[in-house]
Amino acid sequence: MDTIMTDAPSKMESNSDVSPLIQTPHSDAFAFSDQEKRILALYDQIQDLELQQSFFQTQAQAQTPDVSALSDDGLQTQLTNAENEAAEARAEYLLRAKVTQNVMVTDPILKAIHGGANTGYAEKRILPLITERDVLSMVHGSVSSDLTSALHALTVVEKSNAIALSKNKKLAQTLLALTQNLKGQLTSDIEDPQLRKEVEDAEKEVKTARRTAKLLKGVISGMIVGSGVNWADDVVLRELVMDDEDD
Repeated sequence: MDTIMTDAPSKMESNSDVSPLIQTPHSDAFAFSDQEKRILALYDQIQDLELQQSFFQTQAQAQTPDVSALSDDGLQTQLTNAENEAAEARAEYLLRAKVTQNVMVTDPILKAIHGGANTGYAEKRILPLITERDVLSMVHGSVSSDLTSALHALTVVEKSNAIALSKNKKLAQTLLALTQNLKGQLTSDIEDPQLRKEVEDAEKEVKTARRTAKLLKGVISGMIVGSGVNWADDVVLRELVMDDEDD
């Protein structure tokens, strides 16, 4: 029975949702017959034999020197040359096999797409697969484009982040220098009355905040110890109980 093609969903949940497009029910349901499997297995064997034949021909054409008279460097050179020749022979065979394969698959694909009423059963079987392949190819191109855009955006963000880190480093150095300059200065040494008052008020607020924090910490420590929890084995609880910060 021929496979019947169905239209893709007219609406997608979102513009970036490609899940309906990457479904391949025809490809998943496709199965080769026993005869087709045997033909493909024999074709694979022929390709392996042709590859081996290509290697043997390259080896026969190459002149094998007397390696016993070669130095270590000369032997290494001969091995490198042999590897290069084998790689060239393999590349030449793969290119020839690729061209042959493309020629073989072009005719049934054209018949499946443009054959019309004269399309044979085999071509009808592969038509849904061709459609799914084309859709997947378009999805792959779109996803690759999105990935390229995302990588470009990531590069821009990383560059901006590096610039920001450099600026933060310079600001931190400047702040450290200012702190060192003011480190030995007493509040009473500040000549501006308004600024001196603001500094004194800030120091009072800091002391008040420290006393409040210490009081709360003492209450929390007592609650932890009195709860019966094994606080000694917990790093956070142990720091809360044991840490004793002076004003």
